[in-house]
Amino acid sequence: MLRKIFKKSNLKLMIVGGIGVLLAVGLVSSILVASAEKKEEPIRILGTVAFSGAAGNIGPAYDRAMKLAVEEINREGIKGFSGIEYKVIDTETKPSVLKRKLSREVGTWKPDVMGGAALETTISPLCVEAPKYKIPCFVGGHLSMSKYLPPGEVPVSKWVVYYGYADYFAGQLAGRFFEEMGAKKVALIGGDYDWGYSNGMGLKAYWEENGKPFEISPVIYTPLDKTDYSTEVLIIKEEKPDAIFCPYTGAGWFSVAKQLRDAGAMPRIMLYGTTYSNMGGAKITGEYGAENIYTLADHDPTSEAWKEFVKKWKAKYGEKAYPEAYTNNYYQVIYWIKEVYEKAGTKDPDVIIDLMQKTSFQNVCISPMGPLDGYGNNKGAKGAIIKFVPGSSDLDPTFGLHPELVRVYETPESTMLEILDALKGFKKLESGEKYERAR
Repeated sequence: MLRKIFKKSNLKLMIVGGIGVLLAVGLVSSILVASAEKKEEPIRILGTVAFSGAAGNIGPAYDRAMKLAVEEINREGIKGFSGIEYKVIDTETKPSVLKRKLSREVGTWKPDVMGGAALETTISPLCVEAPKYKIPCFVGGHLSMSKYLPPGEVPVSKWVVYYGYADYFAGQLAGRFFEEMGAKKVALIGGDYDWGYSNGMGLKAYWEENGKPFEISPVIYTPLDKTDYSTEVLIIKEEKPDAIFCPYTGAGWFSVAKQLRDAGAMPRIMLYGTTYSNMGGAKITGEYGAENIYTLADHDPTSEAWKEFVKKWKAKYGEKAYPEAYTNNYYQVIYWIKEVYEKAGTKDPDVIIDLMQKTSFQNVCISPMGPLDGYGNNKGAKGAIIKFVPGSSDLDPTFGLHPELVRVYETPESTMLEILDALKGFKKLESGEKYERAR
């Protein structure tokens, strides 16, 4: 009888023990699976790029740059994540289109981070929408200040981050360069929107703060959809400035230099704004139009990092291709995002946006991305000036010009709030006004 009882007890113990083992194995398996699933979660980046409209001439290059970086990163792997999923929408350079498409993607695809808008017309809505959605937004271009000024509708926020220094400083660097080059009369040709105004304000600030070393005239703002600048060229030809500062003008921007040269109106110094950026811009303009012109830039064309980037670009997009307009900025920003997420180990947007303010990363640009000032401003970023001179380079032997680094400037380590404070009540350069030289 006792033997039977012991047998039954042992059988029960074996059954209970077996069930316990199975439960334990199941629990461990569930934990491992859950952990694996957590680690395998992708980072979703939404490209908000203009493939059409006024910025359709620069937006596609941003997309190519981000795709190149994403492909490289996914091959290498990201610690704690399965990789990056990248999706792009065409903003059509229209705020209403961007807001509608963004609302759709936030509701369906649920991006973790977004960026790639080209002009203030589409960057401004992101400055409003990003804090609402709590989605970090990046701009590979430069910080434009006038959209934040009263009665501007754009709030200062940590949710939109920029690679480039403020356009207000771009105008100041242009003024410094013109004075160093001995210019006596400087013309401004810019787009009739925030970016053109802020660049001009920087030029005016340098002029006022440094004893009015040159005359500023004429001041010309152009509609963003304009491609024929014959009227503006005639004004330049009549006024005969010896220098032109040309921040982004819109659809016909790359052809401004050629149209000036065709009309015999090219001045001694032609300086494009930061968006022209590198020899990719010169290739669009063409050898004839781009010869001996200058551009503000965000890279050193003599650096090994730049040479490697160009080689990667050509391997991906063909031997005749060349990086253009902010491509290096967007390429570097995607790697910076990877760095941020690896440090964070989470996709929590509050953690990510705060860590973005503190994280620094550099590969192909002349300055690191970050640390930021708490409001998305990459304070202290350097500014380069490049000249396109005759003679092909090893990086692009099919093109008859090559880039030459002529200046590297430091920009002030001012916060966005400090820049805005300096701009309070500051008037933009006005068309039809002449700003006289004092000496």
